[in-house]
Amino acid sequence: MDGNPRDHAPHSAAPSRYAALAWVMLDWAASAFSTVQITLIVAYVERVVFADRAWGLSGGVVWAWTLAVAMLFSAMAAPFLSAWADRTRRHKTALLASVVAGSLALVLLGAAPPTARLAVAASIVVAAVGFDMAAIFTGSLLPRIASGRSADRLSAGGFAAGYAGGAAALLIVTTIVAAHDRLGLTTAEALRAAFVFTGCWWLLFSLPSVWARFGGDGQAVGDEPEVHAASSVGELVAFARSLAGATGSVETTGGAPDDTGRSLGRVLLGCVLVLGAVQTAIAQFSSVALEEFHLDGPALVRLVLLVQAVALPGALLIGWLSSRWSRHGALVVCLAGWIAVLALACLVQTPTHLHWLAVLLALVLGGVQSVIRATVAGLAPQGRFGSTFGLMQVGTKLSGFVASLLFGVMLAASGLPRAGLATLLIQIAVGWWLLARSR
Repeated sequence: MDGNPRDHAPHSAAPSRYAALAWVMLDWAASAFSTVQITLIVAYVERVVFADRAWGLSGGVVWAWTLAVAMLFSAMAAPFLSAWADRTRRHKTALLASVVAGSLALVLLGAAPPTARLAVAASIVVAAVGFDMAAIFTGSLLPRIASGRSADRLSAGGFAAGYAGGAAALLIVTTIVAAHDRLGLTTAEALRAAFVFTGCWWLLFSLPSVWARFGGDGQAVGDEPEVHAASSVGELVAFARSLAGATGSVETTGGAPDDTGRSLGRVLLGCVLVLGAVQTAIAQFSSVALEEFHLDGPALVRLVLLVQAVALPGALLIGWLSSRWSRHGALVVCLAGWIAVLALACLVQTPTHLHWLAVLLALVLGGVQSVIRATVAGLAPQGRFGSTFGLMQVGTKLSGFVASLLFGVMLAASGLPRAGLATLLIQIAVGWWLLARSR
């Protein structure tokens, strides 16, 4: 996946230092939410707010349905919001609005008492949707400040910073919770304070982007002015038409574009299949760790921190391979690693094995996402950066939904928590095949 001619043109220069730093800080800031969500927020919902089976449902069911509602709202909002950003050329505005909405929702989550169950669930939904929308517009800004090998390095640097930021924020909030007695707080109050801190962290470290010029919040580096429809619906229709005929090209050994090109739609389909399987695998690995190995809260946090620590150099390594070798080669390494992770997951028998598997997973976790982000940024049609990343986000959510559904079917049919790993293996293999055909 070596991009299109835009990636190899003379204007493939490095971005300005401030714009690059501000963009990387977006990943650093947002990752705090993702790490706290899979550790403290889920524990708060299941063991505090819905511990007494309020609404007649277990905490696990409420948590699953809350995330499902968030995914549904993300899938509905992403196409129209991204089309609006493309049409008005206000990607940074959409990004900042998403960050403000998500971070304030976390503050409200901390402010609401556990008895305000509807407010708790609604705050989690808004925070999750804000996180998803921020990811779309963070990606759509990448081709506005970097192209070619610079985009590969910047994307990898962003994911590496995200793992560092997520780990740092998680360490701080878990320290707050662990010290709740010394702070004169109950466990529930300490958790709520941790959510307020996370929201402030996300907002504070996103502020540098307010003053950054991401290509003037306009077209990609070196491209011509854009032409857009008069409405967001028209913009979506125009993008669908362009997608039907859009092609990219690959880099040959001589550095010239290959005349055969490739379908952007096929690339996006391959990407969303891979990303959907990856996101499902992460969630299911956590479930397996809790159910089969009976990890307690601190042990789960340590496992997440291990993944964050190893994923940081892993993302940088894959970014280095992508910029020095090729995107396709780096992606092959990542996909082969994921195939190995899913295959070995069937053989894990002890907590020690689980931690070694987490190390292998972490090495390719950020890398595959980084390469895919750089690839899509290079292939996105001019003036359709928001729509392209928005479509990828919707596809990833739907792909993850299907993967989770099939995983559950396999579990119900066999009674084995790891039986569904076969469906994830197949999904990644199909995605790999589509991406290979697009070269």
